[in-house]
Amino acid sequence: KQWYQRRVRGNNVITVCDLHIIDIVEILRPAIVVAVGGFTFQQVGKLFCSQEVGPAVYPLLHPSPTNPVSGKRWTNIVNEQLVFAGVPQLIAGSEFIVSAVKESKKKKKSKE
Repeated sequence: KQWYQRRVRGNNVITVCDLHIIDIVEILRPAIVVAVGGFTFQQVGKLFCSQEVGPAVYPLLHPSPTNPVSGKRWTNIVNEQLVFAGVPQLIAGSEFIVSAVKESKKKKKSKE
């Protein structure tokens, strides 16, 4: 806390979070950043959109109980968003994920 308070004038939580995200990205140098929720996506997007080199930023639906979409289909939507962002391909290889998504869609259709 003290280190960030020295870098930030006042107690601006968003500025402190922005600085922390920038530091983490500088240290880890990820290819992508997945931002959970619309507000986070906007904030993180602002941090890296003007940089020529930096991570791609992708949104992820926030699992809010007040959002009817996230309550009913959250898992399916998030899986699709993660596949679109390339997260599973980075972790497990694209062939595994593509086959898992196809299998999931087959199971879903058979239930209907």
